[in-house]
Amino acid sequence: MTTPLAPAFAMTALALVLAGCTAPAESTPDAVTALPPSIQEIMDQPIYTDARWGLSVVNLDSGETLISYNPDEKFLTGSTAKILSVTAALAELGADATLTTPVVAVGDVSGGTLDGDLVLRGAGDLTLGGRTMADGTIDVPIFDHYDANALPGVATLTPEDPLAGVDDLARQVADAGITRVAGDVLVDDRLWEPVVLDEVPISPIVVNDNLVDFVLVPGTAAGEPATFEWRPQTAAYRPAVDVTTGAADSDIDITIEESGDGILSITGSVPLGADPVVQTYQVADPAQWARVLFVEALARAGVTVDADPLAAATGTLPTSVELDALTPIATFTSPPFSETARLINKVSHNLGANQLPLILAAREGLTTLEEGLAIEMAALQAGGLTSADVEIADGQGLPGNRITPAGMTTYLRYLTGTDTFQTFYDSTPILGVDGSLANVLPEGDPAIGAAHAKTGTLVGAGVSTAFVLETKALAGYLDAASGERFAFAVFVNDVPIDDVSAVFEANNDLGAIASQLYQLY
Repeated sequence: MTTPLAPAFAMTALALVLAGCTAPAESTPDAVTALPPSIQEIMDQPIYTDARWGLSVVNLDSGETLISYNPDEKFLTGSTAKILSVTAALAELGADATLTTPVVAVGDVSGGTLDGDLVLRGAGDLTLGGRTMADGTIDVPIFDHYDANALPGVATLTPEDPLAGVDDLARQVADAGITRVAGDVLVDDRLWEPVVLDEVPISPIVVNDNLVDFVLVPGTAAGEPATFEWRPQTAAYRPAVDVTTGAADSDIDITIEESGDGILSITGSVPLGADPVVQTYQVADPAQWARVLFVEALARAGVTVDADPLAAATGTLPTSVELDALTPIATFTSPPFSETARLINKVSHNLGANQLPLILAAREGLTTLEEGLAIEMAALQAGGLTSADVEIADGQGLPGNRITPAGMTTYLRYLTGTDTFQTFYDSTPILGVDGSLANVLPEGDPAIGAAHAKTGTLVGAGVSTAFVLETKALAGYLDAASGERFAFAVFVNDVPIDDVSAVFEANNDLGAIASQLYQLY
């Protein structure tokens, strides 16, 4: 079911993430200097009366700290945790690493018939060709369908075919001389042990982000039915759409539920005159989803499968060791990891970020999230961080991930000397230009383009207010007006809010702080 606001979510599209503190800087013993008045004024607004702020700004060349406010207190990271997971993966895998998804035949082939099972093995490829453009790079929008439900009305769909990978594999199966699978089609998702984070299965097999996309178009008058398109169209689900056209000033109000037997019930309304509205349904069982889509791809390639793709699989997966010993009859290779890193950071892709520690674990023959996080932590320790500076619980930045402002800027400065720094730098959103920082500054602001940084936002249920902005955060690199370069990290935690619109107001405030840092230094 979709909701306007999840209990805790990473707001990618407009989640800029700077912030300051409400108490005067001179009251903080560890402040290097008083906060500039223009920044202090932003932080002292009534909305932040009960908030807790942290700020660190460090000169990249000299190491001098220019601003330090609560530098050693831990703050919820939000999606700035993706700085940690992406750079740890870059350190371990390298920018050019690729992932290969194989298909193996278990059984003998005679006269075009496979007397056995066909096995699609999940390898952790985040896109499986579904976003790959003709030049081999990944299509990265500003407002991605992955956040369509959290940010209704702004997400768009990339034009690439979400089934490109499974279709490619199916064509290879046909080219190998198989025209019929007498057994079953199985999906091997055992690369790591099952993990569910923020109600999303973190699977090694991913097709279209394991989402069903719906595009809802209002009618020509209030009260008329809305029309819709959906993708990928598959027998796995049957949409039942009852969405009307609301008044021009009404809100987008869409609910998607699975009502049984694969029926997806989409109800609600979209405003008159609105642009097409993208909404998504999260697939509960990625392996079964991929199985159906692969069987359908095989049919398009001229390969028939005796087994019913909508029924439970009847075949039994051989052991991983047994499958490893078989030569694949089809393979699909991902773009280089530099492209996946760019997708994860630009749109703050939670599923992709959460795969990273698990991919690191699998690379070492390990299978658990905890083992992958230990590998990530070792990479962070190589960058000068300790458990006093950082706590990691996943790749995306859910509650449980914390870091100190000083720890973040220490790590960011360390990264500038690594072999993969440029890849990481290029993967991050550019202030006022693209990704989750595209729209955070007013037109003509002098700081547009001056920072490469990662945003972070968590919103949860409030006590005295409807919601609480658990964290807003921004961390990255700033080329100041003076020509000097800085690492900076700004966090604000625990902001009571009555309406989700306050999150966007905070975005504007954070954009203003970023601009001030650019102009003042």
